[in-house]
Order: sequence, then structure tokens, then C-alpha cells
Amino acid sequence: MRTCAFSRGTCSQRPWLRTTMLATVLLGAWTQGGCSGRSDTQKAARSAGTEKIASQTGPELSRDASQGQTEEPAAASSADANRAPGTDTAEAPQNPRGLKPSVAEAHPAAGANEAAAVAAASAGSAPVAIDGKALYAQHCAACHGDPGDGKGFAAPWLFPKPRDFRTGKFRLVSTTNATPTREDLHAVLLRGMPGSSMPPWAHLPQAERELLVDEVLQLYREGIRGLYVTSLKEQEGLEDEELDDPDLQAEIDEFVTRRVTPGAVSDVPEIGEADAEAIARGKDLYVNQGCASCHGATGKGDGQQKMVDDEGYPTRPRDLTRGIYKGGHDAASIYRRIAYGMPGTPMPSSSKMTPEQMVDVVHYLRSLSDEAARQAAVLNRQRLTAKAVPNTPEAADDELWSQSEPVRLRMAPLWWRDDVEPDLRVQALHDGRNIALRIQWRDATEDRHDARTEAFEDALAAELYVGPAEPFIGMGGPQSPVDIWFWSADREGRRVTVEDVYPDTVVDIYPFHETAPASAEFSRPETKDDGQPDVSMPARASGNPISLASSGSAGSSLTAGGPSTVTFRFPRSQFVTARGAWSDGMWTVVLRRALAVEEDGDGVKLNPGQTASIALAIWDGDQRDRDGKKLVTVWQDLELEELDR
Repeated sequence: MRTCAFSRGTCSQRPWLRTTMLATVLLGAWTQGGCSGRSDTQKAARSAGTEKIASQTGPELSRDASQGQTEEPAAASSADANRAPGTDTAEAPQNPRGLKPSVAEAHPAAGANEAAAVAAASAGSAPVAIDGKALYAQHCAACHGDPGDGKGFAAPWLFPKPRDFRTGKFRLVSTTNATPTREDLHAVLLRGMPGSSMPPWAHLPQAERELLVDEVLQLYREGIRGLYVTSLKEQEGLEDEELDDPDLQAEIDEFVTRRVTPGAVSDVPEIGEADAEAIARGKDLYVNQGCASCHGATGKGDGQQKMVDDEGYPTRPRDLTRGIYKGGHDAASIYRRIAYGMPGTPMPSSSKMTPEQMVDVVHYLRSLSDEAARQAAVLNRQRLTAKAVPNTPEAADDELWSQSEPVRLRMAPLWWRDDVEPDLRVQALHDGRNIALRIQWRDATEDRHDARTEAFEDALAAELYVGPAEPFIGMGGPQSPVDIWFWSADREGRRVTVEDVYPDTVVDIYPFHETAPASAEFSRPETKDDGQPDVSMPARASGNPISLASSGSAGSSLTAGGPSTVTFRFPRSQFVTARGAWSDGMWTVVLRRALAVEEDGDGVKLNPGQTASIALAIWDGDQRDRDGKKLVTVWQDLELEELDR
């Protein structure tokens, strides 16, 4: 049984407590000049308070004067720099540069794959009929929270933690004052943040991504305003009615505008092809400039380990040999990370190096990984084609699987750990009546039971959705529930029980079927699971597949309408079958179900010629994965091939 984090082991060790727990946490989380009449002392206090807020909400400029301190931008340019193209409200004026570069031009890190995805998503897209707030609620709030504070429903299952937009400590910026431009934020939507659970959103139409950028910037403005108002109340003792003073409101607006206006976009010199001399110079600089003290002598991230970010969360230096760069692995993006650091983290700027020296360091860092490794760290959306065949196979070794080309899907851990690459491969077949998925992944250990408190079994889940508005990948939402097909290794073959693991256990009396026991030994017949009456085993009696000693399949059908709502379907709606086998460090699992279902409560309805959304998750028992601690893909497209007529 998959045990919950707050009672780990209890249910698996006490058979009489195996009640109808519907595994609410089974999959976890998939898973923002002083006013008139005031004294100079008050103004000075407020000035000091402003500096305090500035240090709380964003990094001070760490670039020295020789590299160009940012002049204070004109207040009127605040909205200009952070405005969606094509809007004409006072809140979001036109881009002051007059010409908005494409994200791929402004941020090469977006890459060819992302650019292609953007083109596909944006081509012919009609104006969206949804506002940014609704889009944010649909796609972002579960992690980042409704107010943008980084404390959404899914946040407890995620590490690194979701960003708090309100304080303005954005990690990936291209400006001299560490305030992001629209292009900075848009690049993150296209690419995601490799090395974290932040997925890419390149599949969304351009207009929707622009609305999401608007909403994030609005949460940023509201957060800065809130912090400044709080400072005024705490330091000057102002009441709400005093804060309504027009002059003070103008002062607050001026402060917010100054804080959220991006500075000048940093210039990146031309970065040519690397040669042996440039890499050697870069390596020397890497050591002499102190990079090795954190990232290690060979770049494996094995230097200084005890680190925390500005929010107090633990962090660690990146293993550069794996090619995982949150801000993009192209040369220009790495240059910016060296030049300006990552605000809010221990990663500092490099104000003592010249541009030419930083280019050499870029060449050295990129030499530590190859392009394949760098691309593998970027989650991408792909199309899985369910080939039409005469009959869908039940066995993993059926020759029909040769008709389906395996598709490799990239995964990321929600709770980050290094050296995770399961090499997930998926195939799909259907015959117009049933659909079968063959899913394979690497796993060094075969973990088939959780009978011990410290043990966790391997598991797999496929999440499916059919509908016009694809929901949040973390278990859908109340208006857009998802279907979940689940396989668990502990239900393959004979179940390992508590009595197998702890043969010398002693127990007291079972009151519903036992009189005074002859002994306290666990070996007496009345203590066995299969000897318990239904009144002692209500989960088994109700048909809960977790508690069934042998259900004939290791598969289950579940449903969810948002994080923490995962529930088993009723026994009459359990149509998913599954079989898995482990061999030579590889799991192979076949999930199978009928395409058509009679009732909405039976699961998602599939038809030939249809495209459904699908995402996958796997749990590695050896890594103590359970609940929201797991590896996940982003949404993928499952296309069912038309039948030949």
C-alpha cells in the first residue's frame, strides 16, 4: 500500500487499520519626496525605510562603476518596459524601444525547439477570450500561490521552492538593476527552469503567454506596494486613512514605479566558437576567481555545500558537468549569469572580470558538458501516436509492439536530486476497442513491497485529460478533473505481507473472530490477513484494490480534481489493467483499458482520430519516493490513429 507521509508505515504494519483510505496523498501534487506637512525627520525615516525595502525586495546592484552603474530610469518608462505588445491601456504602454525582438532573438536560450513550439502554438491563433488572472489561476497558482507568494497547494512537494513574485527577487534577469524585462519572463515561460520543477509553457499561444507575463508583473507591483505600505505603517505609525492622502499615494506610486522598472539591458559581446586556448584561459579564471570553491575543481558541484538562499531555504552549487542551467545553456545566457549572478541566491556577480575574461569562462563551462546532456535537461512536449493494430497486446513482449516507435520523454524530480535520468520510453497501440501503453524506464533496484516502515515500492502513473482547456498538470482542477491509470510494483504476483517481513511478531487478541488465544505468537492461524473477517478489513470488503490480496491486475483507475484530491474510482469503474516486469535494471509496464466507457465516472473517453493530453510519473522506492516525491513529465499529446476502413 502507498503510505501517507504523516503516518508512514502505520497502515502496512497493522492489518486491522487497512481501512478504506483512498490515498488522498497517493500521487501528491503532479504530485505576489515626502508628502506635505510631514517633518524632515519623518522624510528621513521614510528614506531609510525605502532602502530597507529595496534590500528586502531585490538585490542591490553588485556591478561596480567600471562596468556601468544603472542610472535611475525615468518614472514614465515603468509601464512602457513591461507592457504586452498590442495593448493600449495606461497600465501597459508600448515598448519604449519601439521594436520588440522575438524571445528567441533576445534570449537565444529559448533555442530552436522552443522557437518551433512557439511558431506552432502561435500560428493562426485567434485572440484569447480569457484574462491573465484566470490563466494564472489555471496554470500557475497551484505552485506560486494565488497572491504570487510562492506558497501554492503544490509548494510543499517542490524543491527548489516556487518563486515569490511579490518580493521581486527574480533569478534570471538581463538588466543592470536585476529587475526583469518582459523578455526575461517570457523566456522562462518558453524554456521553463531546468534543475527545478518549473515546466516550459511554449505550447500556450503567444497571446496567453503575454497575459501571464502581465499577471506576474502585476503581482510584482502589488507585492512591492504592500511591502512599502507595511514599512510606512510600522516605521511611521501611519493609519489607513492617512495612507489615503493623495501626496502620499503619489509617493508610493513613484517608489513602486522605480522598483519595478527594468534597467538597461546588459550588452553581451560576440561569443565565437571555443578553441583550446580560450578553454584553458577560462579554466584558469574559473579557479582563480573562486568559482571552484563552490562548484568544485572539476565543476561537479562538490565544493561548498552548506548554503541557503535569501528566503532561508537550503541550496547547493550546480553540477556543471550535467549541463543543467536554469537560465539557459546557450553562451549568452551563461555570460549573463556570470556577469550578474542569480539574485536571491549565493551565486554572485563577477564584477572583477572583463567581458573578454567572462567569455573565456563561458567557453570553459560549456566544455564540461555536451549538447546532448544540455538538451536532455530541458523538458519538452512531444506527440505520442497510438498506432492502429488488429488487436491490442496484453504482453510486453508481443511482436505488435514493433509497429510502434518508442518515444523518449524527459522527466524531472519534483523534489530535486542529482543523477536522475530514467530514460523513459513510451509506446502506444489501439485496435478501436482497447488502448495499450508500454512504458519502460531504468531503475537499478526492484522495489516490490512497502511492508517495512522504511520501504517504498516502485510505481507508475499515467494522467490523461480530454477537453478544450488543458488543466494544471498537478492533478487537474475542480472543473477539469483528470483520469489516472496507476500501477504499483507491490501488487505484482504474491503480495509481501507484514508476516513475511516480521515472522517473529507477536500480537494480542483479534476480538471479532477470536476467543482467548492459545499463545501470543504471530504464527497462529487467526492472525493472518486472509483469516480476518470483513468487519476487521473494511477496505478489502469494499473492494479497495490496495487491500486486495490478489486482484488479478496491478493496475488501478483513479480520478483527481486538483492537488490532494486523488481518489480511487469505485470497484465497478476499475477498468485499467496493468502488468509489470523488472529485468536487468529496467521496468517494463503495460497499461491497458477500453477506449469507450459507459459513464463519466468511469474515466476519460477515447476515440480513434482523437488527441488527448497525457503526462507520466514514476516513483523509485529505493530513493524513498512516495506521494509528491517523484519524477514527472510535462503534458504530452497522445494521438490515436484513425482505423483503416
